[in-house]
Amino acid sequence: MPLKLSNSKYAPWLGGVFVFFISISAVRLMGSFENGRYQQQIRSDVLQEMSVIHAKAEQAINTRMALTMGLKAIASANPSLINDRSWFAKIAASMQKTSTGIRNIALTEGTTVKNVWPYELNKSVLGVDLAQIPTQIDAISETIKTRHPVLAGPVELIQGGQGFINRVAIYKTDDVNKPDQGEFLGMAAVVIDKDSLLQEFLSDIPDDLEVAIRGKDSRGEKGEFIFGDPEILSRDPMTLSIISMGGTWQFLGTPRKGWEASSPLAARIGILGFLFSLAFASLVWGLIAAMMRNRSALRLAKEASEAKSQFLGRMSHEIRTPLAAISGFSNELRPLVQGKRATEFLDIISKNCAHLTWIVGDILDVTRIEAQRISLRHVSFNPRELVKDVQQTLQHQVDEKNLTLEVQIDEKTPQSIVSDPIRLKQVLVNLVQNAVKFTESGTIQISTESGRYAEKEVELIFRVRDSGIGIESDDLERIFEPFCQVDSGSNRRHGGTGLGLVISRNLCRLMGGDISVSSTLGVGSEFSASIVAEVTSGRRSRNHLISTAQIVNESDSGKRKREHQTLLEESKILLVEDGPDNRKLICFILEGRGAEVITLNNGQEAIDWLTNSANSLPDVILMDMQMPVVDGYEATRQLRKNGLKIPILALTAHALPEEINRCMSAGCNRFASKPIDRDQLITDIFELIEENNLIAT
Repeated sequence: MPLKLSNSKYAPWLGGVFVFFISISAVRLMGSFENGRYQQQIRSDVLQEMSVIHAKAEQAINTRMALTMGLKAIASANPSLINDRSWFAKIAASMQKTSTGIRNIALTEGTTVKNVWPYELNKSVLGVDLAQIPTQIDAISETIKTRHPVLAGPVELIQGGQGFINRVAIYKTDDVNKPDQGEFLGMAAVVIDKDSLLQEFLSDIPDDLEVAIRGKDSRGEKGEFIFGDPEILSRDPMTLSIISMGGTWQFLGTPRKGWEASSPLAARIGILGFLFSLAFASLVWGLIAAMMRNRSALRLAKEASEAKSQFLGRMSHEIRTPLAAISGFSNELRPLVQGKRATEFLDIISKNCAHLTWIVGDILDVTRIEAQRISLRHVSFNPRELVKDVQQTLQHQVDEKNLTLEVQIDEKTPQSIVSDPIRLKQVLVNLVQNAVKFTESGTIQISTESGRYAEKEVELIFRVRDSGIGIESDDLERIFEPFCQVDSGSNRRHGGTGLGLVISRNLCRLMGGDISVSSTLGVGSEFSASIVAEVTSGRRSRNHLISTAQIVNESDSGKRKREHQTLLEESKILLVEDGPDNRKLICFILEGRGAEVITLNNGQEAIDWLTNSANSLPDVILMDMQMPVVDGYEATRQLRKNGLKIPILALTAHALPEEINRCMSAGCNRFASKPIDRDQLITDIFELIEENNLIAT
């Protein structure tokens, strides 16, 4: 038998060890991040130090190169300078004073040295044809060909030692606007001592930084190393390009301790992390042990809550089914009885059926709210019409208590919004019924206001004011608790389950708003229900699945009902219903209007009957959705899968949006909730037959 770790006595130890290793892994990861940060900092520091050296190098080289370009400009304009030793000596001497490390300054005629300064130290180079020196011929050829300066070297100097030669070709300038366009005269050169130049920008290298320079004859990375160890290439160096008028050098740098150095802080993180991991693992061990002690109690509480929700759901369904029969037969009984007293008794039965149906609906809503299974059905509707519909629905209750019900609609209230009209009407009906219940005289007012506007959304606020008994300030929040009213005396006097406000607040919050209340004891109360809805252009959503609880214009619908009652005589209707009382009630209603009704007990019988080619197909199918053997959902799916096109009207004890969606997904065309509204049922059947005939033609 496998070990159930969640109930095992080893669970605290396993949990503690697991957390310890997870924590240690996290500590190691933090150490790794710290090392990464430290190494990134090293790279940043190296780059910063190299950038400083790089800037100094470019400045040092280009300063000397500027001297060469200046000498070239003078010689281009004055070719005689090449052979005038006295004049040249004055110019070269002044140039030499501007920079350190200059070994000599020279002018050539063609490629032969004709003038040099300092003369005594460098006179041995006079008359030397530089083109005959193999190490210099490439640089000489390049400056003559490109007419651009070239930084050659380091080379072995005839005077001794090593140096870099800034060299540029001289062309006679006949037109100042067209330099370097005349005949080739020679070259200007400034020889810089190698050690002096490098020392100028490499003297301040930090001890922890290793650098090297390559690019002999200014060839960049293609040239040989000028300074440093060529092995630096194996240590992943950073590189920068030192760019001058005479070419490019590659500057390389790397930390002497390497890029993968460990941060001193990482070691501290490791020690403290180990101690923390140990403490955290001990804490988890204790928590798991405590959780295991409470697990049994929590499981029992959860099972009890689920059992309660399932029980209430089943009981609500079971109560609505006989209620449908009681309500339906009492309505059918009205034309058959005479006498004021009998009619009064029927009114009492109908009134109490409606009240009990409302209570059952509240219980269903509360169970779904607790299980977080309640959902909204967003359609386009007119909020102004909805408020007027609420007024018409409750006007008779207001009249019974000799109260006045007023409606004030703000002119800014939009004509069309997208939200759940059924749920919004449920909220407003709850609030107005509460106002009627707790008001003995005076006025009840429903008003609308438009709150904040967004680009496509609006906040609508519905206020219900009454002149009733009012609520004490201490009880203003308590009234939103389930099964709670302000006191037991009120409960006995006014009745009710105390669920309406709980449901209404949750529905408003689902619609993006809330419910608030203000009240003065003995003066009255004001409930404000807000929602956030999308504003539309007024087009209605097209949905063939229509609940009998939806908003209907009473005068128009009444006219249609009277007309449709005379049009069922030629109709053939298949009723699939397992409840004998409801089956008998619906048969009585439909057969009394001249329709032929065929009855079946469950979904399997419906599938078998409709697939039998010997039976003529009905005009409409009334399908109860909760049945034994095969329920209405599965039966509808099978029939649609088999290609049946006959309209199907769903019958169920639930009138919730998720139930409507479930019926639509199965393949139903419309929806009727129990208790059955006789006139609406006839209207729905007629309209389904009409729609089907239009499609057929």
